[in-house]
Amino acid sequence: MKQRLLLVEDEENLAKGLELNFSLEGFSVQWVANGVDARTSWKKEMPDLVVLDLGLPDTDGLELLQEIKRVDLRVPVLVLTARASDEERITGLSLGADDYVTKPFNLTELVLRVRGLAQRSQWYRTSLPKEICLGAAVLTPSDATLRRDGETYWLTELELRLLLHLWRQRGSYVSREELLVQVWGYSAETATRTVDIFVSRLRRMLGDAANPVLLLTKRGKGYMLVREGE
Repeated sequence: MKQRLLLVEDEENLAKGLELNFSLEGFSVQWVANGVDARTSWKKEMPDLVVLDLGLPDTDGLELLQEIKRVDLRVPVLVLTARASDEERITGLSLGADDYVTKPFNLTELVLRVRGLAQRSQWYRTSLPKEICLGAAVLTPSDATLRRDGETYWLTELELRLLLHLWRQRGSYVSREELLVQVWGYSAETATRTVDIFVSRLRRMLGDAANPVLLLTKRGKGYMLVREGE
C-alpha cells in the first residue's frame, strides 16, 4: 500500500514538479495550495507524511505545523521555506518539524530527505524495555513520553529515535555523521545544525541543559549518553 503524502505548497509550478517526483517515488500525493484545504485534507486523509511550505497565502505555516503535531506527534513533517535564518530554523524545529529545507533547494536532496522520513515513519519499537531511566527522567518508548519532576513530555518520532540510538550506545560517543545517517537518513557529509538543535531539545526535557552531565558533547567525537552510575 502506498504511503499518503500531503503536499502543502502555494507555488503551482513548484508544487506540480514536487507532486510528480514524489509520485515517482511511490507516494500517493495529495496537493493543496492553502491552509484551509490543508486542514480539510489532513483531517480527511490522515497522511503518513507532510511536506509543508510555511509561506501560505491564508495561514501562518508554523501555526498549521503546531495544529498537525497536536493531533499526531508521530507524523513526520518536512518544512519548506524561504526563511533562511538560524533563528527561524530553530523555531520550526522546536515546534515539531522533523526536517527543514530552505528554498531554493536541490530536488534530489529533498526527495532523499522525504524518503528517509517515510522510512522512519514505519519504524517499530521492538526489543525495548517498558521504561528506561535516564537520570531523573523516565522514558516510555511505547508511547514516546518522557516524565521528569511531575512533567510529561511527548517526543516526536525523530526525538525518540535519536534518544534511543544514543541509549543503545550509552557510555560511548556517537559521531554526528553516524547520527545523520542512522537517525535522519542523510548523507554523512550533509551540512546541517539539525543534530545540535535536537540534542539541545533533549537536554531541556532531561533537565540537563544548564550544565550537562547526562547527555554530553565532545568536539571531534560527537555525543554520548552517560551510563547510569558513571
